[in-house]
Amino acid sequence: MQAGEVPFDRARIQAVLARTGYDPTNLSIRESNRLVSLIEQDLEVRFIRMEFGIPNLPYDPIGAETACTVEHERGVSGRYPPFDGIPELKVEAARFVKNFLDIDVPPESCIPTVGSMQGGFISQAIAGNRLPGRQTILFLGPSFPVSMRQTLFLGLKVELLELSDFRGPALIAEIERRFARGDIGGVLYSSPNNPAWITLKEGELQGLGRLCTRYDVLAIEDLAYLCMDFRQDYSQPGRPPFQPTVARYTDRYFVLISSSKIFSFAGARIGIAVVSPALMTMSAPNLVPKFGTANVGHAFVHGGIYCTTSGVPQSSQWGLLGLMRKANAGELDFVATTREYGRRAAELKRIFTRHGFRLVYDNDLGEPLADGFYFTFAYPGLSGQELLMELLPYGVSAITLESTGSRRTEGLRACVSFVEEAQFPIVEERLRRFREDHPSPRGEAHPGRAKGISRETGAR
Repeated sequence: MQAGEVPFDRARIQAVLARTGYDPTNLSIRESNRLVSLIEQDLEVRFIRMEFGIPNLPYDPIGAETACTVEHERGVSGRYPPFDGIPELKVEAARFVKNFLDIDVPPESCIPTVGSMQGGFISQAIAGNRLPGRQTILFLGPSFPVSMRQTLFLGLKVELLELSDFRGPALIAEIERRFARGDIGGVLYSSPNNPAWITLKEGELQGLGRLCTRYDVLAIEDLAYLCMDFRQDYSQPGRPPFQPTVARYTDRYFVLISSSKIFSFAGARIGIAVVSPALMTMSAPNLVPKFGTANVGHAFVHGGIYCTTSGVPQSSQWGLLGLMRKANAGELDFVATTREYGRRAAELKRIFTRHGFRLVYDNDLGEPLADGFYFTFAYPGLSGQELLMELLPYGVSAITLESTGSRRTEGLRACVSFVEEAQFPIVEERLRRFREDHPSPRGEAHPGRAKGISRETGAR
């Protein structure tokens, strides 16, 4: 399959789109991905693929090797895993949390999950059912759309707070205003953020933690991109600086750690949910009807893990144990490895802005936004959906910010993982041609605002 001259045949692209039956004015993430794959196949061309947030770096073989060794020596595949995780992994996970987040938790608080997705699902279920009248999950957005779909699947309510509208003291004041209503059971966010790559500062996390304690709201902190704010060097285990976390400022938290991005161990589908020691022993009678227990820790494991997956496969657990053990010993610098994403993002931003595009989210509380796994861009005069469709003939794919719950309608989110250095000249040439064919109008359209929740979450 060749890179292909651009623009590609628009009529053939329209024919592919018509065949799918997708609505071109409201494409979801999965539909965008499927559409681009079909166009590549039908036109025999290659796209610059930036629509899916999938890791694409070589992974350390110690994960697979550890799993194979344990299988050979112990035959673990013949036995069900413990619902709360194998003891050896729980101990290593507690060490990892201390080394990279500087929080002290016992091994009992570290629960393996089938990816952070399962950890987030159970955390939301507990947060939305723990107290009467607290069925709303507040998202600090834009956010990962599937997390919002989980909220709706659980029969809970989604509320969004756009981070770019409120930062610093204003963010804490707005969160308190919403907490004070008394209907918020949990607050969910990622930091660095997907898709904006905004990173919450220590002061913001401290304020959020204080409010979670005061209003008895559970913080659900998704650290899928742990230590990937490359403006800091988090590479030395047990030495500052440490990944910022709300867990230093409240005892009402779930911290979700994923192996997919930081270890490129996505196929194993394993993460760690760190449940606050205070939550592990907390009694919440309102959980009994759905979880069969009033104890939050018991509800997470036996009411959540047991009734969804009955645990995480032993091979995945032993593989993550090998990776965490090596990271804890300073023998696996996963931060240096993932820094490659930052290098790619920096160069792609330069290419895009050189050809008339602008960054949508470009400011992080007065600092330039970090270079990382994602960046966001817009083009004068085009909405996000229009830009998505206009880029297809030029072999560039991304997703709309609307699909992530953002109120910004003019931009797209790009993931850098599948764009390698050898493709940079192709990106340069395609965007140069795009700009020639799309001269910028005088002035630039005002940033758009969308209302409600994206279709990716199943509601508006």
